[in-house]
Amino acid sequence: MDIFDFFKENEEKLHERPAEKVWQKLEQRLDKTRRPKRRGIRFLQTVAIVVVLSLLLLTAVLVWYFVYQNGR
Repeated sequence: MDIFDFFKENEEKLHERPAEKVWQKLEQRLDKTRRPKRRGIRFLQTVAIVVVLSLLLLTAVLVWYFVYQNGR
């Protein structure tokens, strides 16, 4: 038996829906294990992006300044 025959013979099982009670139990378990969202991480990501952009801008200004000074 190859994999294609297996799927053909069991195709009707792919369309089965679990009972509503099963879904409710699963949702309860997921709600218990779900971590609360941490706002600190989002804030740190924003701060990190601002710092990187500031450093890039500072680097660009310094490069422009030294190139301009040496060109005179």
